[in-house]
Amino acid sequence: MDIEQLLKEASEGKRGAHFVESKITKEAMPFWIALKDRVKDGVVMKPYVVHRLLDEHFNIQISESAIRKYLKKLETSNE
Repeated sequence: MDIEQLLKEASEGKRGAHFVESKITKEAMPFWIALKDRVKDGVVMKPYVVHRLLDEHFNIQISESAIRKYLKKLETSNE
């Protein structure tokens, strides 16, 4: 356990892609990688559906808004 890292997170919070990526479990990683590949190929994903699938199938709680921001950043980084 890195105390400095914990204190930094306590003061700044987790943000952006690091937050979303940190929530993805080993079990969900194949789905997540495939989803990212599709987004990079130009397929538009519905954030509310991604949110629901992560919650129902992998018990991962990430807000719909965080997923929306993550996917939008992923889309724009490939333009």
